[in-house]
Amino acid sequence: MLLKAISVGVAVLVCAVPATAQYRGTVEFGAFGSFASFDNALSLESGFGGGGRVGMFLDPRWSLEFEKAEMRASRPSGLKDVNVGILASRVVFVPAKVGRVSFLLGAGAGVSTETNFLHSYGVDALVGAKFRLTERAALRVDGVWDWLANEDWKSYKSLRVGLTLYRHANLADRTVTTIMSPPATMVMAREDSVSAAETRRLRARDAALRALRDSLNGAAATSAATLEVMEAQIRFAFDKSELTDSAKTLLEDKVSVFRSNPEMSIVLQGYTDVVGSDAYNMGLGTRRAQAAKDYIVGRGIAPSRVIIESKGERQQIPNTAGAAGEAPNRRAIFRLLIAPDVIKPN
Repeated sequence: MLLKAISVGVAVLVCAVPATAQYRGTVEFGAFGSFASFDNALSLESGFGGGGRVGMFLDPRWSLEFEKAEMRASRPSGLKDVNVGILASRVVFVPAKVGRVSFLLGAGAGVSTETNFLHSYGVDALVGAKFRLTERAALRVDGVWDWLANEDWKSYKSLRVGLTLYRHANLADRTVTTIMSPPATMVMAREDSVSAAETRRLRARDAALRALRDSLNGAAATSAATLEVMEAQIRFAFDKSELTDSAKTLLEDKVSVFRSNPEMSIVLQGYTDVVGSDAYNMGLGTRRAQAAKDYIVGRGIAPSRVIIESKGERQQIPNTAGAAGEAPNRRAIFRLLIAPDVIKPN
């Protein structure tokens, strides 16, 4: 019955929505209600109660947690109910994520005490899932199996459902700023590839950029009005690449500039701060740049005029640190390649 309940709970979460990655140093606080079923040889039948936990992420997939639970357990043959207290610690691993759902596997050890001062100790295993509600909260469902070493490895099983809250090490909203930079010099991406295929792709892209730059034979000065439009900032929510309504409004102004200057080519570069792994941030930078390109192309700008690339957490702005200080690093840069005299005066 317990296994069926866990299976149904996990299935509902997977179908419900899309998971989050926590970062090293994130602290997890949780509270839960629990139901337990005991081995008959322990002279206990079932118990109901609750408890709390605190944990810390060692990296996005591994965490260490400590747990305290209390329950009221019934006994057979009409014996009086007893209180059972459990104190445990375990290591938890996230083997897979589907949208907003993170699946959990854990193992640890603990001790327990009941009203009659019967002490037990042993090991446990955990299978569960977390459904992210917000960046700071998640619903958690766990199935826990305990084996008692000093009771001939007799066991009991628990189903726990509760709420988890996070205190992130660096959770200030990530933003992406769109900045017009002087077109005279193009900065090529550093080739930190992880494979021969990636190296070839980066070299081919850089060669295409150099050819495009050389074919334009210089750059024209833009008008003050055009510069103002291009320097307008677009922002993204934390760990997101979807365009907000305000970002779309600002991009509409930029699209007008692109339409008025058909010889203009645009290089979109996505950046992030240093929170998260390098591979994740490279992907996030690409998704943010791609979101802006998709919108521009959707408004009639030829795809061949827009080149995207990701810098990820590379090229951090000097003297930035902490949640607020790193905000300037979370940016996307429009680098415009402009043939002479193509910017129309206002």
